[in-house]
Amino acid sequence: MKKATTKDELFLLKLYEMALKEGNEKTPFDRLRVGRAIGQNDRGTYVITRDLAQANFIKKAGEEAVCLTDHGLRLVAQLKQQGL
Repeated sequence: MKKATTKDELFLLKLYEMALKEGNEKTPFDRLRVGRAIGQNDRGTYVITRDLAQANFIKKAGEEAVCLTDHGLRLVAQLKQQGL
């Protein structure tokens, strides 16, 4: 089974997992909490979320919260299908 290869992929998968536990896959979550859950420091988390937002995989849902977009959900589904 292939593991997630980038920090961006790890972030998306963790955001998806945390959001599902709280309600549904589009539940907003504090981006620093997600980043820390994958072992990322705060500065790295800001870079990851900036890049993911620019690529339309996540969107801001408040000052620090982010949620998956439909585009992000499709990528998560692809990653999960690949066994990540």
